[in-house]
Amino acid sequence: MQPAIKNKNESVANVLKRLRENARLTTRQAASIVGVTHTTISHFENGKRAVEGFRVEQMVRAYGYTMEQFDKIAGNKTVLSFKDDCVSMIGFMDDEQLAAIRAVMSQMLRRPKGQGVIEIKGDVSQETQTN
Repeated sequence: MQPAIKNKNESVANVLKRLRENARLTTRQAASIVGVTHTTISHFENGKRAVEGFRVEQMVRAYGYTMEQFDKIAGNKTVLSFKDDCVSMIGFMDDEQLAAIRAVMSQMLRRPKGQGVIEIKGDVSQETQTN
């Protein structure tokens, strides 16, 4: 069930609150699903705390909606930047999580055989040619 659009440029906070209420979830239930405190949910919904892009997506999906539905309700015309979302998420990770992400990113940066591999050494990336 998709809520009716009240205002084309409705705030993220208001949309998140409406989606949660339409999902018939309390702030405590939503907090449990999302992995934050009920106070944090309340602060997001009242605009007292900024909501990172990845957290918006997490909440929207937890409430049973798609980001396309959220964007339509909120009147958004632009998609959130994946790079900005990733940078924001990194700030919440511990060293162990960062090490795991770094390993995944290293694998993703590998190029097909014969086209070189990007080797990541410390804080510097270097490209080497493989034959």
